[in-house]
Amino acid sequence: MTLVLSNEEIGHLISMGEVIDRLDVTYHDLGNGEAQNRPRSDIYGPFRDNARYIFKTMDGMAPRFEAAAIRLNSDTIRWNVTPAGIRKDKQPTGPGGKWIGLILLFSMRTGEPLAIIPDGMIQSMRVAATNALGAKYMAPEYISTYALLGAGQQAAAQARAMLHVRPSIKEIRVFSPTPATREKLAAELAAEFGIKVIAAESAEKAVRGADLVGCATNSITPVVQLEWLEPHAHVTCVKELELGPGILGRSSLVAVHTRLDRPANYIVGEGENPIYDHDPAQGLPEEVARTRITRPENEVDLTRQIDIGELAVGRFQKPPHSSMTTFVNTIGMGLQFAAIGSLVWEKATAQGIGRDIPTDWFLEDMHP
Repeated sequence: MTLVLSNEEIGHLISMGEVIDRLDVTYHDLGNGEAQNRPRSDIYGPFRDNARYIFKTMDGMAPRFEAAAIRLNSDTIRWNVTPAGIRKDKQPTGPGGKWIGLILLFSMRTGEPLAIIPDGMIQSMRVAATNALGAKYMAPEYISTYALLGAGQQAAAQARAMLHVRPSIKEIRVFSPTPATREKLAAELAAEFGIKVIAAESAEKAVRGADLVGCATNSITPVVQLEWLEPHAHVTCVKELELGPGILGRSSLVAVHTRLDRPANYIVGEGENPIYDHDPAQGLPEEVARTRITRPENEVDLTRQIDIGELAVGRFQKPPHSSMTTFVNTIGMGLQFAAIGSLVWEKATAQGIGRDIPTDWFLEDMHP
């Protein structure tokens, strides 16, 4: 039988600590050449109502867990220029105002489909867990103040993951351009962890004096500036577009999730050759593209930095604790979905959670 689960069931099955541990051993395998990932690919459809339909795929293989997975998203994306920068928003265009993201999990032993599950819960947990592991490997062991830029689902997951790897954190400062959003998350985190959580009035006020700075926004323009940062700060981001000029260049150590740091974008009307970039100007609305292309090139070549696998196996030299370090979650890996998806499947089948559908529906007796 092939298992079908909901995001709610997945949230009850796995904890952030379990996801961090699962990815930790997976990244060790990656660093030792015992796991594999294939880079992300996005196909851009034509513009419709100032938005684009984008079909995204990524896949990977985790032999330790005898699992392979493909994660796919069927998205409608809209970009908007706002006073806080360029925002990139997935539109809930599915029936009932919902989003569409799936993980297809396969057995490496038999080749059969083990599970079909939504990607939402795993998506937010795997990004947060990866940034937390970057902090585990790179940041000083004892840090007390955490500035969190962003107050959505991803930011909430980042806070929980960081507190797992750095329980020494005693104060969190949350900033979002929307006061009600930052106040809501601050109240939730304070109640959950029993520590001081402040809803900061600005990103600068959140960042100044912080030991750890985490960017978890949907902005594709900078949200943190170098002059706000302490000389010893550890900085994490979901994408380097969130970082202001000079941060990467000032850092004594820059590490990346993967050196294959750009998706291959295939854009209707732009020919057959892929464009390797995050949110390439050729795929954006004209006003957004003009703003996007004003960003200068990174002062550090992210394709030449150490990656998460090398961090995990210790193939790097830790810089002095008094110096700035940055972990850039350059792009997601299908490998993450194979590792965490197999964890979900293991726990669900052991506990009898989810719905079974006949695996035979997905098999064929004709040689493909």
